[in-house]
Amino acid sequence: MSVRQQQNLENRVEKLKDQNLTLREKLNALKKENKSLEKALRDSLNLLKDIPGSVVLIQDGKIVLMNETARDQLGYAEEEILGRNFLDFIHPDSVEYVKNLHRRRILGKPVPDDYETYLITKSGDELCCEVQVKKIRYQGRTAFLFNITGLDQRKQKEMRLLHSRKMEALTRMATGLNREFNRFLSMLDEHDLYAQGIESATDKDLIRSLRKIEAARERGNFIIEQLSCLTMTENERSDITLLDLKKTVQDIVAMTRPKWKEDLEDRGVGINVKTYLRALSPVEACPHEIQDALLSIMLNAIDALPAGGEIYLTTEENAGFAHVYVQDNGVGIKDDIKDKIFDPFFTTRGDSRLGLGLSLAYAIINRHKGEIEVMSQEGQGATFTIKLPLAPEPPPSKAKGPKKRIRDSNILIIADGGIVKDLLSQLLVSKGGKVANISTDMECLKLLRKNRFDLVIADLDTPYLNAPVIIPKIKNMDKSLAVALVNAPEEKGRSRKLKNLGADLIIGRPLNMDKALSLISGVLATRSKS
Repeated sequence: MSVRQQQNLENRVEKLKDQNLTLREKLNALKKENKSLEKALRDSLNLLKDIPGSVVLIQDGKIVLMNETARDQLGYAEEEILGRNFLDFIHPDSVEYVKNLHRRRILGKPVPDDYETYLITKSGDELCCEVQVKKIRYQGRTAFLFNITGLDQRKQKEMRLLHSRKMEALTRMATGLNREFNRFLSMLDEHDLYAQGIESATDKDLIRSLRKIEAARERGNFIIEQLSCLTMTENERSDITLLDLKKTVQDIVAMTRPKWKEDLEDRGVGINVKTYLRALSPVEACPHEIQDALLSIMLNAIDALPAGGEIYLTTEENAGFAHVYVQDNGVGIKDDIKDKIFDPFFTTRGDSRLGLGLSLAYAIINRHKGEIEVMSQEGQGATFTIKLPLAPEPPPSKAKGPKKRIRDSNILIIADGGIVKDLLSQLLVSKGGKVANISTDMECLKLLRKNRFDLVIADLDTPYLNAPVIIPKIKNMDKSLAVALVNAPEEKGRSRKLKNLGADLIIGRPLNMDKALSLISGVLATRSKS
């Protein structure tokens, strides 16, 4: 090698050393910057976790972060939350509404930045919340930051105060109206004998007028009875007896059958009424008043279905109260009138109704130390929940095996919406079960890889659910995992085929909730023994 070549080589080596040194300095600078970014990210996440309000970070529909305040509010541990679909924690009646908002938000369509909805706590309680949403970037991708403010205590207190003031004003008004009506009717009573004695008169117009007066008197007596019911603060002890609320609900269905079946069928409109009635301990109540209250709510549900639809009536017993749910998939209640539906004389109907039905129901339930609540979204139906305290010394109840077996079980439901799915999910949660809801085969398999479940319930009416394929895949992943199929067809051959594929339980249609819960409980009990 010549001297010149050696010199050139040494120069290149020196340049490479300089470049290497420069690259090392840049690498060290990038490492420091990366550490700073990591620290900033950790600090940001810690800041979110330590915020006193409830904060949830959602990405791709999954929960990425939920701070301690939000977890405490819902009653979950961190490992029970992360990675789950945020819709799993929305009340079934609000899922479609929230899902639609989220879909529109992702597509960039205009949606409100804040709205009210109901969440479900781990214990199965409903939590009314105000949700504020902000679109952000998290780790280079779109995410949504939810700020949740619980409204239950504040709102319930405000609603109780509002209803209390309304009832005080109503009592004063009804008392005055009652007095005036009685004076008016006493004047009509004076002419009652005269009206009866003039039947032989030849003046037909006079007879027709007197008969209209008699009809007005009967109408006045009816209004007085309604006003008297509103103004009562408590019932006579002699009117109170032990009441079978399940039997009362059955009576209401029979009483209203002509209205929701025969009358509407004549107009080509169909209403399908379904009942899921569990046996209840008795309540202390005035039977005809409770019947009137439930009748008013049932008639309201029928009126909410001018084009037909479905009404579900459910009874259950929980925490010392008998619960009656009246759910319809009708027109729903507009936001601007939700706080008025229990007001006396308020009606959205254009006919001659008094508008006292729901206010009477509210007064009667309140007088029986109970509660009446409504959940509704416009265009998505309404659910009325009536709670009445059980009698102080109920007779010995039946064994509570189903509740104990369902309690603390992890249950995965594959269903694509529908009132039946909502009710089944709600009932399982009320019995202490931990329920996750999904709508496709692929979601099921992904969730089973990440989480442990005791039971998978698949609704065979779900679109794109391929039962012959999904059942063997589930069993291959965990042979001990129980699989239940609901809404199964009645053909014996089809049921036998599904059994041979590995299904542990097949429940046919129509779906009877009482029977379904008992069968599900039995499968879970068998699994726990094995």
